[in-house]
Order: sequence, then structure tokens, then C-alpha cells
Amino acid sequence: MKALVYLGPRRMELQDVPDPTPEPGDVRVRVRATAICGSDLHGFREASPRRVPPLVMGHEVVGDVDEIGDDADPALEGSRVVAMPVVVCGTCARCLEGRSNLCPHRRLMGMSFPGAFAEAFTIPATQVLEVPDALADEPGSLAEPLANAIHSIERSVSPGDAVLVIGAGPIGLFAARMAVLDGAVRTFVVDKLADRLSLVAALGAEPLAAEGAADAIAEATSGAGVDVVIDAVGLPSTWELGLSAVRFGGRIEAIGLGALEGSLAYQSLITKGVTVVGSYACLPADFERALHLLVSGDVDVGPWITCLPLAEGQTAFESLVDDGAYTKVVLVP
Repeated sequence: MKALVYLGPRRMELQDVPDPTPEPGDVRVRVRATAICGSDLHGFREASPRRVPPLVMGHEVVGDVDEIGDDADPALEGSRVVAMPVVVCGTCARCLEGRSNLCPHRRLMGMSFPGAFAEAFTIPATQVLEVPDALADEPGSLAEPLANAIHSIERSVSPGDAVLVIGAGPIGLFAARMAVLDGAVRTFVVDKLADRLSLVAALGAEPLAAEGAADAIAEATSGAGVDVVIDAVGLPSTWELGLSAVRFGGRIEAIGLGALEGSLAYQSLITKGVTVVGSYACLPADFERALHLLVSGDVDVGPWITCLPLAEGQTAFESLVDDGAYTKVVLVP
């Protein structure tokens, strides 16, 4: 089969690789569509100890189950599914308390084992969910990033809150839409790219240019600040903006990981009594709600998606890293 193989920083190559065979408890999925995630871009852009080449990345995927391993549910064969890419142990304290996304033994598809930038992949049968017939492949492949945004917004945003989302990439756009759906009275979205900001109003949110954003938030909130900040970028400059824009006693949800480390304004954090929560991945219930919202049309991703063949993966990655011409690229075998 064909697979897009990561060979090192800024190097992808379409290669012939063996078809995967499902182990006991696994299923094999024939890929219909795989979206490129921001974490894939991080791996492509720079050497990372978390993504060791040669590696097939990709975890935002829709496909058909075409082979069942021993001990897996045979009823899954022929199903069109999305993959829940974080594979957990199911027995540790975090798993047992219902926070399996924080399992210390978790493995991520496309990082810990081969992913979905290929014609097929294998994954435990417990990690697939059937896709409703009414949902097309390409928007369905975005169920995973939408589920991540749902996971963060449901626990942080209450009706009547004012929310600032930093970053109008896919996760930020999803977070903005979920904040609106979950009752935020005002939702602001800040970004440097005008093309990305042009998508914000259709979500029911308010676009803000990056330059002067802190002053704009102060003016819009009469100096009080927003109740919740969703940082979908994760750079020192966005942490600075978040701590400036959040109200006393407010909350910051840190989703983006644009930098592995950086400085932090301790005085603002402490004297404003800010709660900062890291947000990683999602839970099965978040996936289920994501699929429902995509089917209902309450979340419309059509204007964001550019479909390209898997063979053009190198070009797609380069464009996403270098010029921001695309909002979301979905690769099709």
C-alpha cells in the first residue's frame, strides 16, 4: 500500500509499505480521508523526540473497517468509522476515574504507532466509532479536533461568560463555535491572519486583529477582562495576552503547544488568582457530541476544508507551515 512517511524535519515521502495486519483485538481500517493536525505540523517542522522517523503520522481520520483481528467484534467489519487516536490502559487511576485522556500509559496513533496518512492502518477495535450515514468523509475527519475543543469548552465556559479565543486555526475556530453554542454572551477570536479572521463572524463570534488585542478586550469589557481565555496557540506572546485579558479570578485553558516552554508573568497569575488548566485530547463522549454537531450542521466545516491527494502531502505540509494559505487540509488516498 501507499503511505506518506515522515523522514525528518520538512521531509515527507510517498512510499510503498506492507499492508498492516490486525493483531488480536485490533481492526484494520481502509482510509477514506485524513486531516492534517497542528501536532503533525509540529513534527514536520522540527525534529521532535516524540515523533521518530521513519513514521506514518496522521490521526484525524475516516475509513472503512475491512479486516477484524481475533477477539475483536466481527460486527464492525464493513463499518465506516472515525478513530479515537489516544489508546489508553483502562486500568490506571486516571482511566478508572473517567479521565482516560490523562492516562500516563497512553499511546497516540501517528506518534507511538503508525497513523492514517496511508491507505490503511490498524487500531484497537475499542478505538473506533461508527460515522452516521449523513456525514461525509471530509468533515467527518474533523470529528477529533472538534472533540478536543468540546472537551475544553464544556468544562470551562458557562452561559453568560465572555470568552477570548487566541488563534483562529481549526482548534480555535472550533472552540469559538462551541463557546457560542454553550452560551457565551460574547466570544472574541484573535489572530494575525486576516483570512482566518474572515471565518469568525459566521461562527457567531467577534474577530480581533492581533495588534492591539489586549486594549480591544479591555475596552470591550469595560476594563474587567474576559471570564475565560482559550489559548489555542501556546506561545510566550499568547500566554502574555491571555494573562492580560483574563479577569480577576478567571480561567485560562491552554490547548495550543506552539512552544515547549517560555516565560510566564507570575505576578499577574498570582495576584489575579487565575486558574490555568492544561487541556489534552478528549473523551469518547466528546467524540459522540462532535459527530452529532457535524451531522446537525451546528458546526459547519465546509468553508475550512481543502482536499488534496495523499501524493501531494509534502506540498500540503509545506504550505501549512510556510504561508497559512489553507485553514484545514484533508488528504485523500
